[in-house]
Amino acid sequence: MVYRDVLLTALTYPDATPDSALRSGVALAKRLGGRLTLLSMQADLPRLHNAVANALIHLDRLSDLEEARSAAKAQLEATVALIAAEIDHVGIQTETVKAKPCDEAETLCRAARTRDITLAPIGPAVLADRGLAETLLFESGRPVLIYPESADIVAADRFATVAIAWDGGRAAARAVADALPILERAKQVRIFVALGEKPQAVAGAGLDLVRHLQTHGVAAVADERPGGDPSIGRRIADYVAATQPDLLVMGAFGHPRLHEFILGGATDAVLRAPPCPVLMSH
Repeated sequence: MVYRDVLLTALTYPDATPDSALRSGVALAKRLGGRLTLLSMQADLPRLHNAVANALIHLDRLSDLEEARSAAKAQLEATVALIAAEIDHVGIQTETVKAKPCDEAETLCRAARTRDITLAPIGPAVLADRGLAETLLFESGRPVLIYPESADIVAADRFATVAIAWDGGRAAARAVADALPILERAKQVRIFVALGEKPQAVAGAGLDLVRHLQTHGVAAVADERPGGDPSIGRRIADYVAATQPDLLVMGAFGHPRLHEFILGGATDAVLRAPPCPVLMSH
Protein backbone atom coordinates (compact mmCIF):
# COMPACT_ATOMS: atom_id res chain seq x y z
CA MET A 1 0.00 0.00 0.00
CA VAL A 2 1.25 3.46 -0.89
CA TYR A 3 -0.19 6.95 -0.77
CA ARG A 4 -1.14 7.71 -4.36
CA ASP A 5 -3.79 10.37 -3.75
CA VAL A 6 -2.85 13.23 -1.39
CA LEU A 7 -5.02 16.24 -0.52
CA LEU A 8 -3.74 19.63 0.72
CA THR A 9 -6.32 22.00 2.18
CA ALA A 10 -6.16 25.78 1.85
CA LEU A 11 -8.48 28.52 3.14
CA THR A 12 -8.99 32.02 1.74
CA TYR A 13 -11.58 33.74 3.98
CA PRO A 14 -11.28 35.63 6.20
CA ASP A 15 -7.64 34.56 6.47
CA ALA A 16 -5.62 32.91 3.72
CA THR A 17 -3.29 29.96 4.20
CA PRO A 18 0.28 31.38 4.28
CA ASP A 19 2.58 30.74 1.33
CA SER A 20 5.08 29.01 3.64
CA ALA A 21 2.43 26.49 4.71
CA LEU A 22 1.62 25.73 1.07
CA ARG A 23 5.29 25.16 0.25
CA SER A 24 5.66 22.88 3.28
CA GLY A 25 2.56 20.96 2.21
CA VAL A 26 4.07 20.33 -1.21
CA ALA A 27 7.32 19.20 0.45
CA LEU A 28 5.40 16.76 2.65
CA ALA A 29 3.58 15.40 -0.40
CA LYS A 30 7.00 14.71 -1.92
CA ARG A 31 7.89 12.62 1.14
CA LEU A 32 4.58 10.76 0.95
CA GLY A 33 5.22 9.94 -2.70
CA GLY A 34 1.75 10.44 -4.18
CA ARG A 35 0.07 12.89 -6.52
CA LEU A 36 -1.10 16.05 -4.78
CA THR A 37 -4.36 17.95 -5.11
CA LEU A 38 -4.48 21.46 -3.68
CA LEU A 39 -8.07 22.27 -2.75
CA SER A 40 -8.66 25.97 -2.04
CA MET A 41 -11.93 27.10 -0.50
CA GLN A 42 -13.47 30.20 -2.08
CA ALA A 43 -16.00 32.03 0.09
CA ASP A 44 -19.67 32.11 -0.92
CA LEU A 45 -21.02 35.02 1.11
CA PRO A 46 -24.67 36.02 1.60
CA ARG A 47 -25.90 39.23 0.03
CA LEU A 48 -26.59 41.96 2.60
CA HIS A 49 -29.74 44.03 2.16
CA ASN A 50 -30.27 47.22 4.13
CA ALA A 51 -31.51 50.29 2.25
CA VAL A 52 -29.97 52.86 4.60
CA ALA A 53 -26.64 51.04 4.93
CA ASN A 54 -26.50 50.47 1.19
CA ALA A 55 -26.95 54.20 0.57
CA LEU A 56 -24.39 55.27 3.18
CA ILE A 57 -21.59 52.68 2.96
CA HIS A 58 -22.57 50.50 -0.03
CA LEU A 59 -23.17 47.53 2.23
CA ASP A 60 -24.60 45.58 -0.68
CA ARG A 61 -21.22 45.67 -2.41
CA LEU A 62 -19.21 44.34 0.54
CA SER A 63 -20.09 40.69 -0.11
CA ASP A 64 -19.10 41.00 -3.77
CA LEU A 65 -15.81 42.63 -2.79
CA GLU A 66 -14.96 39.98 -0.19
CA GLU A 67 -15.84 37.18 -2.60
CA ALA A 68 -13.58 38.73 -5.23
CA ARG A 69 -10.75 38.92 -2.70
CA SER A 70 -11.32 35.28 -1.75
CA ALA A 71 -11.19 34.24 -5.42
CA ALA A 72 -7.96 36.19 -5.93
CA LYS A 73 -6.40 34.53 -2.88
CA ALA A 74 -7.35 31.09 -4.25
CA GLN A 75 -5.60 31.91 -7.53
CA LEU A 76 -2.50 33.04 -5.66
CA GLU A 77 -2.50 29.85 -3.57
CA ALA A 78 -2.66 27.76 -6.73
CA THR A 79 0.27 29.69 -8.21
CA VAL A 80 2.41 29.23 -5.08
CA ALA A 81 1.66 25.49 -4.94
CA LEU A 82 2.33 24.98 -8.66
CA ILE A 83 5.71 26.72 -8.43
CA ALA A 84 6.69 24.72 -5.34
CA ALA A 85 5.60 21.48 -7.01
CA GLU A 86 7.69 22.25 -10.09
CA ILE A 87 10.74 22.91 -7.93
CA ASP A 88 10.22 19.77 -5.81
CA HIS A 89 9.15 17.55 -8.75
CA VAL A 90 5.73 16.75 -7.29
CA GLY A 91 2.76 15.86 -9.48
CA ILE A 92 -0.03 18.30 -8.69
CA GLN A 93 -3.44 19.55 -9.70
CA THR A 94 -5.24 22.54 -8.22
CA GLU A 95 -8.95 22.94 -7.58
CA THR A 96 -11.10 25.72 -6.13
CA VAL A 97 -14.45 24.98 -4.52
CA LYS A 98 -16.92 27.70 -3.59
CA ALA A 99 -18.75 27.19 -0.29
CA LYS A 100 -20.35 29.14 2.52
CA PRO A 101 -17.95 29.59 5.47
CA CYS A 102 -20.17 27.39 7.66
CA ASP A 103 -19.99 24.58 5.06
CA GLU A 104 -16.24 24.64 4.36
CA ALA A 105 -15.28 21.90 6.80
CA GLU A 106 -17.89 19.45 5.51
CA THR A 107 -16.97 20.28 1.91
CA LEU A 108 -13.34 19.44 2.63
CA CYS A 109 -14.37 16.28 4.46
CA ARG A 110 -16.23 15.05 1.41
CA ALA A 111 -13.08 15.57 -0.65
CA ALA A 112 -10.88 13.90 1.99
CA ARG A 113 -13.01 10.75 2.06
CA THR A 114 -11.80 9.83 -1.42
CA ARG A 115 -8.12 10.57 -0.74
CA ASP A 116 -5.49 8.42 0.92
CA ILE A 117 -4.40 11.16 3.30
CA THR A 118 -5.06 14.87 3.89
CA LEU A 119 -2.50 17.53 4.77
CA ALA A 120 -3.72 20.33 7.04
CA PRO A 121 -1.53 23.20 8.31
CA ILE A 122 -2.17 24.59 11.79
CA GLY A 123 -1.01 27.94 13.11
CA PRO A 124 -1.94 31.38 14.35
CA ALA A 125 -2.34 33.04 10.94
CA VAL A 126 -5.58 31.20 10.09
CA LEU A 127 -8.01 30.95 12.99
CA ALA A 128 -10.18 28.32 11.28
CA ASP A 129 -7.30 25.82 10.95
CA ARG A 130 -7.92 24.12 14.32
CA GLY A 131 -11.63 23.54 13.73
CA LEU A 132 -10.98 22.29 10.21
CA ALA A 133 -8.37 19.79 11.41
CA GLU A 134 -10.74 18.49 14.12
CA THR A 135 -13.54 17.96 11.61
CA LEU A 136 -11.23 16.17 9.18
CA LEU A 137 -9.95 13.91 11.95
CA PHE A 138 -13.30 12.83 13.29
CA GLU A 139 -15.54 13.02 10.24
CA SER A 140 -13.49 12.17 7.13
CA GLY A 141 -12.67 8.58 8.05
CA ARG A 142 -9.17 9.05 6.64
CA PRO A 143 -5.78 9.84 8.21
CA VAL A 144 -4.82 13.51 8.54
CA LEU A 145 -1.29 14.88 8.60
CA ILE A 146 -1.22 18.17 10.47
CA TYR A 147 1.85 20.38 10.56
CA PRO A 148 2.84 23.81 11.93
CA GLU A 149 2.14 26.44 9.29
CA SER A 150 5.38 28.21 10.25
CA ALA A 151 7.56 25.11 9.84
CA ASP A 152 10.17 25.24 7.09
CA ILE A 153 9.80 21.71 5.73
CA VAL A 154 12.02 20.74 2.83
CA ALA A 155 11.32 18.14 0.17
CA ALA A 156 12.81 14.66 0.49
CA ASP A 157 12.12 11.21 -0.88
CA ARG A 158 11.03 9.87 2.52
CA PHE A 159 10.86 10.59 6.23
CA ALA A 160 14.14 9.86 8.00
CA THR A 161 13.02 9.33 11.62
CA VAL A 162 9.42 8.54 12.53
CA ALA A 163 8.18 8.37 16.12
CA ILE A 164 5.02 6.53 17.19
CA ALA A 165 3.13 7.61 20.31
CA TRP A 166 1.89 4.20 21.47
CA ASP A 167 -0.58 3.64 24.29
CA GLY A 168 -1.92 0.27 23.15
CA GLY A 169 -5.35 1.72 22.34
CA ARG A 170 -7.65 1.46 19.32
CA ALA A 171 -6.87 4.90 17.89
CA ALA A 172 -3.11 4.33 18.15
CA ALA A 173 -3.47 0.98 16.38
CA ARG A 174 -5.45 2.63 13.59
CA ALA A 175 -2.80 5.34 13.22
CA VAL A 176 0.00 2.77 12.92
CA ALA A 177 -1.92 0.87 10.25
CA ASP A 178 -2.58 4.09 8.32
CA ALA A 179 1.09 5.06 8.58
CA LEU A 180 2.56 1.75 7.33
CA PRO A 181 3.49 3.16 3.88
CA ILE A 182 5.61 5.77 5.69
CA LEU A 183 7.03 3.39 8.30
CA GLU A 184 8.15 0.88 5.66
CA ARG A 185 10.26 3.56 3.93
CA ALA A 186 11.60 5.37 7.02
CA LYS A 187 15.27 5.14 7.99
CA GLN A 188 14.46 4.88 11.70
CA VAL A 189 11.27 4.16 13.68
CA ARG A 190 10.98 4.80 17.41
CA ILE A 191 8.05 3.82 19.63
CA PHE A 192 7.33 6.17 22.53
CA VAL A 193 5.39 4.70 25.46
CA ALA A 194 4.43 7.07 28.28
CA LEU A 195 4.19 4.52 31.09
CA GLY A 196 1.09 4.82 33.20
CA GLU A 197 -0.69 7.26 30.89
CA LYS A 198 -3.27 4.62 29.86
CA PRO A 199 -4.10 1.24 31.45
CA GLN A 200 -2.44 -0.53 28.49
CA ALA A 201 0.71 1.63 28.70
CA VAL A 202 2.71 -0.72 30.91
CA ALA A 203 6.30 -1.91 30.80
CA GLY A 204 6.84 -3.99 27.67
CA ALA A 205 3.77 -2.53 25.91
CA GLY A 206 5.85 -1.49 22.92
CA LEU A 207 7.44 -4.90 22.32
CA ASP A 208 4.46 -6.46 20.55
CA LEU A 209 4.30 -3.45 18.23
CA VAL A 210 8.01 -3.94 17.52
CA ARG A 211 7.17 -7.57 16.59
CA HIS A 212 4.27 -6.52 14.37
CA LEU A 213 6.33 -3.94 12.50
CA GLN A 214 9.10 -6.50 11.95
CA THR A 215 6.61 -8.58 9.91
CA HIS A 216 6.40 -5.56 7.57
CA GLY A 217 10.16 -5.23 7.33
CA VAL A 218 10.29 -2.30 9.77
CA ALA A 219 12.99 -2.38 12.44
CA ALA A 220 11.72 -0.31 15.36
CA VAL A 221 12.98 0.40 18.86
CA ALA A 222 10.79 0.98 21.90
CA ASP A 223 11.41 3.95 24.20
CA GLU A 224 9.51 3.50 27.45
CA ARG A 225 9.52 6.60 29.62
CA PRO A 226 8.39 6.61 33.25
CA GLY A 227 5.40 8.64 34.36
CA GLY A 228 5.74 12.01 35.99
CA ASP A 229 3.97 15.24 36.76
CA PRO A 230 3.96 16.80 33.27
CA SER A 231 0.85 16.37 31.16
CA ILE A 232 0.87 13.85 28.32
CA GLY A 233 1.03 16.73 25.84
CA ARG A 234 4.18 18.04 27.54
CA ARG A 235 5.70 14.55 27.66
CA ILE A 236 5.12 14.08 23.93
CA ALA A 237 6.58 17.50 23.15
CA ASP A 238 9.64 16.76 25.29
CA TYR A 239 10.15 13.42 23.55
CA VAL A 240 9.93 15.06 20.12
CA ALA A 241 12.40 17.73 21.21
CA ALA A 242 14.83 15.08 22.43
CA THR A 243 14.63 12.71 19.44
CA GLN A 244 13.90 15.19 16.60
CA PRO A 245 11.68 12.97 14.41
CA ASP A 246 10.54 14.17 11.00
CA LEU A 247 7.06 12.81 11.77
CA LEU A 248 5.02 11.74 14.78
CA VAL A 249 2.31 9.09 14.40
CA MET A 250 -0.49 8.98 16.98
CA GLY A 251 -4.14 8.21 17.46
CA ALA A 252 -6.71 10.96 17.93
CA PHE A 253 -9.11 10.51 20.81
CA GLY A 254 -12.38 12.37 21.21
CA HIS A 255 -16.05 11.78 21.84
CA PRO A 256 -19.07 13.89 20.91
CA ARG A 257 -20.96 15.85 23.52
CA LEU A 258 -23.64 18.38 22.62
CA HIS A 259 -22.49 18.41 18.98
CA GLU A 260 -18.88 19.20 19.95
CA PHE A 261 -15.96 16.84 20.36
CA ILE A 262 -14.39 16.62 23.80
CA LEU A 263 -10.78 15.84 23.02
CA GLY A 264 -8.29 13.70 24.88
CA GLY A 265 -5.33 15.46 26.49
CA ALA A 266 -2.73 14.40 23.92
CA THR A 267 -5.01 15.15 20.98
CA ASP A 268 -5.87 18.60 22.28
CA ALA A 269 -2.23 19.46 23.00
CA VAL A 270 -1.03 18.42 19.54
CA LEU A 271 -3.85 20.28 17.77
CA ARG A 272 -3.05 23.42 19.75
CA ALA A 273 0.66 23.31 19.00
CA PRO A 274 1.94 20.42 16.85
CA PRO A 275 5.60 19.83 17.83
CA CYS A 276 6.38 18.58 14.29
CA PRO A 277 4.37 17.10 11.42
CA VAL A 278 1.91 14.65 13.01
CA LEU A 279 -0.06 11.89 11.29
CA MET A 280 -3.26 11.35 13.26
CA SER A 281 -6.08 8.84 12.86
CA HIS A 282 -9.31 8.29 14.75
